Amino acid sequence: MHRRSFTAVCIPAVFIALILCAAPVSADAGWMTKGVSENTTNALGGKISGDFILYLGGAEGIDQSQNRIYLYAIRTGDQKIVGSPSANRTVTGPEISGEYAVWFETPVMDFDPNKTSTAPNRVYLYSLRNGSAEILDTPGTAEWPKIDGEQVIWLNESDDSFNVQVSLYDTGTGKSEGVCELPIVDPAGVLFDGDHIAYLNTEGLFLYSLDNRANTTVFLNVFGNESGSDVGHYSMGGDYLIYLRHSVNFEGPDKGTFDEPYLYTISTGETKQLDPTTGAFSNSSQPTAKAEKDLEISSPFTDGERIGWVYSENSPDSTIVLCDPKTGTVEKISVHGLASRVSLEGDRMTWVETHFPSFHGELIYAQENAGTTETTPASTPGFAAGIGIVALLTALVLLAGKKK
Repeated sequence: MHRRSFTAVCIPAVFIALILCAAPVSADAGWMTKGVSENTTNALGGKISGDFILYLGGAEGIDQSQNRIYLYAIRTGDQKIVGSPSANRTVTGPEISGEYAVWFETPVMDFDPNKTSTAPNRVYLYSLRNGSAEILDTPGTAEWPKIDGEQVIWLNESDDSFNVQVSLYDTGTGKSEGVCELPIVDPAGVLFDGDHIAYLNTEGLFLYSLDNRANTTVFLNVFGNESGSDVGHYSMGGDYLIYLRHSVNFEGPDKGTFDEPYLYTISTGETKQLDPTTGAFSNSSQPTAKAEKDLEISSPFTDGERIGWVYSENSPDSTIVLCDPKTGTVEKISVHGLASRVSLEGDRMTWVETHFPSFHGELIYAQENAGTTETTPASTPGFAAGIGIVALLTALVLLAGKKK
């Protein structure tokens, strides 16, 4: 009776051990995430640079006077408010690069037509090293500063035209100068990286070079009686400018609206279309599949090495697509919520996450955990240990069978 019980236990154990040793061993590839913003703060967007995250947070509702600029230290987990608005004002437009951060202060929007504000805007430069902020010497209409390394640009209304004046400030010299006037229609969306400024005007998406003072056309809007296309959101870093082409078809089997990601390489002037779900390059002349038209595509991003965007399909969840244009490597990150305003730097990322039906935004920090899922080879200690267990259990079963 004892022998039969022992054998009945050991034989199933042998088969279980064999199955476990043959199964793939996961290195837990992916991204480890954590919430950064406090529960009482509605995260409105963040940027990551080095060991710091700068983000904009506000209260629920439309009271923009409650906006604050937060600085979060990744290594220690400490965070503090570095930007608070004056009375009847708000802060917005935070950007961070290297040892500096910028944002601007502007009057709160007043919906009373009988009230007008004459208070000037203020552009702030914050030193991460000194922990102090200063107001840059700017006119009262300065807004939407952008920073790259030790250089800052901001925008001003032009006195004698409908163009927007662009000023350049050097943190090393402390001097600023007007560098150009551009027909910008979306000041908040202007991007600055290296010697390039990306912007939208009424005709499409353009690049302005501070080096040769010339404009380059990236995409021209197309409008007709039956269809039209323009650029929605876009992101720039290094040699890459990724944008979403927004198209509308009024007639035919392709009737509807949809977005498609495109990659523009600055050094070559080449544009390539990307499949929104697989991340692979596709033929730009190929019509969009109906299944892809049902996708909600948003938040293109790049750090100059990899590119990406977010998509969702009739679901409260979403997927972040991360691609390496040089190697063709594609990674998908599943988000249990709607991800937006993605910021990437190397193996670190942030995004704002919301959960339907709430519109409360939580800022998420993600750290890449390198690894792959594969079958472990026989030479590894894990496999050898498994074989040892099987051998031991088999010997015990045979020994028990000989006993009477």
